[in-house]
Amino acid sequence: MDSICLILESAAEANGLPLSFFARLIWQESRFRPHIVGPMTRRGHRAQGIAQFMPYTAEERGLLDPFDPVAALPKSAEFLAELRESFGNLGLAAAAYNAGPRRVRDWLSGKSSLPGETQRYVRAITGLSAEDWAAAGRSGKDGIAEKTSCATLAALLKEEPTMFMGELERRVREGAARPWGVQLSAGFSRQKVLASYAAIERRFRTELDGRDPMIIRSLLRSRGSSAFYQVRVGAETRVAATALCASLSKKGGACMVLRNSRGVTETP
Repeated sequence: MDSICLILESAAEANGLPLSFFARLIWQESRFRPHIVGPMTRRGHRAQGIAQFMPYTAEERGLLDPFDPVAALPKSAEFLAELRESFGNLGLAAAAYNAGPRRVRDWLSGKSSLPGETQRYVRAITGLSAEDWAAAGRSGKDGIAEKTSCATLAALLKEEPTMFMGELERRVREGAARPWGVQLSAGFSRQKVLASYAAIERRFRTELDGRDPMIIRSLLRSRGSSAFYQVRVGAETRVAATALCASLSKKGGACMVLRNSRGVTETP
């Protein structure tokens, strides 16, 4: 971790990026793991390495080995600095890093929406929404003035492995469940069940984009007073739920379609 921190600090300083912003972005991308490979996209590509460069982006940036953090982190910081210059602030730079510059430009011009995964990504890193950053434009300050060492920040991030999880908690529906649900995760530990769903959502970001999960809590008589948690994505009809489950199954996902009972959706 010490060597990763040194590279992060050096790359951030060389490109005028706040260390807090850069470290949080890389944490969201890879949890500082140099050899991680992302889920396959529709085009058949996978993001690679600690900075999660797509192969074509790595080639454009002159990055020969995305799995080498010594090379990848400076290229990542350089790219983010260029995106900040292009879009006017760090929040939109993060959005463009995640969704691609073209997608963000189309969103800003009203031609398309911004993926839900990107919106959560921006908030997890910056604490503000993509809409907040768009409104600020070039006149707004980066708003990320937190100063701390990389080692301290890494320790804090490990204690709260998931700013994403906090955002996921806020997205869990508090109201009554929809009539049907696609169950994606279940178990006796609420935290582990949510963490499992978070991983599933990242893997199937296209299929689950824009769909809020619900937590179903029940008591199993065979386990005494132990609560059993299930995470489902709601659907209005059985046909819609079956279609979603079939789409996930085709890509290697595991799911089941169940009718939801009223009054069992848990409040976060």
